[in-house]
Amino acid sequence: MTNHNGLGNLDNLFQSAQADGLTNNTMDLVVSNLNGPTMATAVGTPLHLLTSNEVTLAMNIIDMSGSMAPHAADLVAAYNNDYLTAMRGSSAADDILMSTIVFNQNVTLLHGYMPLKDVPPLTRTSYDPSGSTALYDAVAGGLTNMVLYAQQLRQSGVMVRCIVIAYSDGADNASKQRAREIRRAAAELLKHEIYTLAYVGFRPGGITPAELRSLADEIGFPDVLAAGLDHQELRRIFHLVSQSTISMSQQGAMPVGMFS
Repeated sequence: MTNHNGLGNLDNLFQSAQADGLTNNTMDLVVSNLNGPTMATAVGTPLHLLTSNEVTLAMNIIDMSGSMAPHAADLVAAYNNDYLTAMRGSSAADDILMSTIVFNQNVTLLHGYMPLKDVPPLTRTSYDPSGSTALYDAVAGGLTNMVLYAQQLRQSGVMVRCIVIAYSDGADNASKQRAREIRRAAAELLKHEIYTLAYVGFRPGGITPAELRSLADEIGFPDVLAAGLDHQELRRIFHLVSQSTISMSQQGAMPVGMFS
């Protein structure tokens, strides 16, 4: 089975993934999302263009539902200035490939895994909140292309670390994907110790830490961080994520948690 998103022969990737210990819990999720929006365009940087044999894949999955509309300008500024610019200026910049997904009731891959210097900034056109919240669909799609691209890199002898950060201000209310399928795949990926799965819960209505923990547990993401949605809080959270990503990319082994 070949495709047009730069991953080559998927049958080979599936076989090598299973040989590396990924079972049906993950592969069923991948197969069910192969025709989804996160697989429609180029998933990652071609192997011959990589400049390092140790790569950190950093994926951001950002809520773009209607409730985020009052905070759109602040989020765009914080993402561009306190996350992307900070990552580009780090000593680890050459070893990080970054991908961003936005979602409301639809899931949009803004770009596959690209060197930081080539990553386009968010704009009010690419981040234009409206509609409902298909968090599970977005996470399932993100995990699918990350698993396949990471497997392609590993097959080629590249050492890989994988970081997924999902940002949302509320519960899913629009997905076709079921939370339990994501949770099973997440549990399996975490056993491989190259994956870090983090959930940033925005709290515009005073959501409690217990409620945030519950939302993260639904999809099996162990690292949780609560954040407000004012300008200062968004700057703080994107700066913290940038510094954690940089730190993890420079570790010989994964730390215990993204925000610990």
